[in-house]
Amino acid sequence: LPGIAGVVLTIGMAVDANVLIYERIREELNSGKSLKGAISSGYDKAFGTIFDANITTMIASLILIYMGKGPVKGFGYTLTIGIITSMFTALVATRVVMDFLLNAGIIGSDNSKRAMHLRPTAGLPKFDFLKYATPAFIGSWILIIIGFGFGSSKGSSQMLGVDFEGGNSYLYTFNQDAADKLGEQIDNEEFRNNLASETGIDEQQIQVSIQTDQDSGEQSLRLSFPSDANATKVEETVDKLQPGAEFKIAQKDKVGPIVSGEITKAAFIAVGLALFGILIYVAFRYEFSFAIAAVIAILHDVLMTGGWFFLTGRELNAPIVAAALTIIGFSINDTIVIFDRIRENLKMGTRGSFADVMNKALNQTLSRTIITSGTTIISTGALFFFGGPVINDFAFTFLVGVITGTYSSIYIACAIVLWWHKGKRPELSVGISETKDPVEATT
Repeated sequence: LPGIAGVVLTIGMAVDANVLIYERIREELNSGKSLKGAISSGYDKAFGTIFDANITTMIASLILIYMGKGPVKGFGYTLTIGIITSMFTALVATRVVMDFLLNAGIIGSDNSKRAMHLRPTAGLPKFDFLKYATPAFIGSWILIIIGFGFGSSKGSSQMLGVDFEGGNSYLYTFNQDAADKLGEQIDNEEFRNNLASETGIDEQQIQVSIQTDQDSGEQSLRLSFPSDANATKVEETVDKLQPGAEFKIAQKDKVGPIVSGEITKAAFIAVGLALFGILIYVAFRYEFSFAIAAVIAILHDVLMTGGWFFLTGRELNAPIVAAALTIIGFSINDTIVIFDRIRENLKMGTRGSFADVMNKALNQTLSRTIITSGTTIISTGALFFFGGPVINDFAFTFLVGVITGTYSSIYIACAIVLWWHKGKRPELSVGISETKDPVEATT
């Protein structure tokens, strides 16, 4: 599943790269260029954004390969291969196809140019995104505190799955006609107590819960118990506890506490180093305030997703780590796209305050954000609603992460940069912002 998560993120980034190129081509067409000129200029202008977004993600994926273990390493491998492949297809393969279609006369007519416009007559939107930065920023961290506070109140035994604490984890499907009676037995702890007495396991070490599929409404039994317990006896006992339930094992995991500890430790070290690598690269390519804002936005996205995860009563396990890694990749990609447009506007000498420059950049990338996040939400939503109980936690985490990552690029990353400079333009625009003529500034 973590390897598949790397593929999912690759698909999202590949879609985003092409959307960035086509959005740039559309802007060039709107400025009056021919289709051939617009295509050439569009690819040139999109290259820097695509390169920065993919390199920051690749920094993280390479560190995950060399520092991570188990599922973390698998995620790093598929993501690295996917990034290299998607960059080639977006920047080289699609360009070859586009030039062929243009030279063959298949595209190039007025009708084909109009077909490339989602809103050919609409001007640039003028939303004042940063107007609500302060309440949005405060509200986000309040939600994070509430989520983790709720999770902590339940204790680590109910927050952490066997991948972190070690033990056995079973997911059972059963005859839905027995759902009501089984649910009552779990609510009054009769099922857990009977299981403990029959197997000799301390009842405090047994976790039993019912999971409901959001789309079909079908329910599943989630059972966790210590790794040193007799799993065979537990399986035999479960079959006897609820006659007519027709229990069938859909998923079975066993992780020793030593192995789980190593995987967890390696994951935290790898993620920490990945964030440090992203910080260095973004500071080098942009400005230190941008780097700090990008890393804080990533941390916000992971924490916010974790908060919602615990609020919904879910259990943290290895696939959720993969989902969190995917969120990191999606978050930094979205943030870099916006930062790149802000930097371009500063260098072009866009008039107005720094907040005006940022708002313009956010409006310029709004269409791209809607398309990219929208397609990712659709695919992730399909996993969440139709993927079944085994993948439901992963899909939920990724779905929340995509929404949070889109939101944080505006109200966390951009807000921090704006406040860092106290509303004034950063140093990378010195000598440009003072020029009155944008054409002169560009020259």
